[in-house]
Amino acid sequence: MSHYVIENKLTNLIPIVNPGLKGKQGIEAALLYRILPCKEIDSSDLVKEAYQLYYDEPIPAYSDTILNAFIPFRDFCVSKLLLLSRDDRTYYPLKNGTYRNDLNELIYLYLDDIFYGYEDLRHLFDRYFDLMYSFSNFMPVPAFFNGTKTRKGKGDWRLNKDYPSMYLKNLNDENSQICNRIENKQWLDENMEKYKVKAMYSLQPPYDIKEYYGNNDDKLDMLKEFIMQAIKLIENRLK
Repeated sequence: MSHYVIENKLTNLIPIVNPGLKGKQGIEAALLYRILPCKEIDSSDLVKEAYQLYYDEPIPAYSDTILNAFIPFRDFCVSKLLLLSRDDRTYYPLKNGTYRNDLNELIYLYLDDIFYGYEDLRHLFDRYFDLMYSFSNFMPVPAFFNGTKTRKGKGDWRLNKDYPSMYLKNLNDENSQICNRIENKQWLDENMEKYKVKAMYSLQPPYDIKEYYGNNDDKLDMLKEFIMQAIKLIENRLK
């Protein structure tokens, strides 16, 4: 079973699948991956080949990035940009009450300002993003598992914010309007052990998904603890 991805399960695959980003890692690689035209990682041929070799059986045609570092990362960044924008509107991250379309570019441009005084948190996010795009954070899934613009799935912002534990909660809620709720609940129940994601689906968000980081650091310790747990879960998943 010799395959680069399988032998390097904790390696950030962004610069592997996208050689133009060679040498980029952590937050920087993740932001550039979203900003620039890039090949998708979790659905790349390299990852599909690794799935087939690692699980040695036919697998679903789709893929999921299990734990999403962007959700808490952007929440923190937006909160800090809002504070910075009180003195300089250049930092303002919103438009018409929602995130600016160029939010990733804005964050990339002002990363040093956003994380000034939060170097330890920045290091945690760097590690989390590296692991986010590693084989240990991917799993094959059925069609519409993640959802689409018209179908509610794991990635639905209002229901789950892409947190696995919130998705599982809504799979168990007959009123949640999750697409293929019964089928995906059954599939997940049957495959939780095989894909070794039970612990990841038990990890709760750092704070209520209806809340935001806010204009103070009351949630900082909770955020750090969440990231450390997420890192540990990804690192240990496929040992």
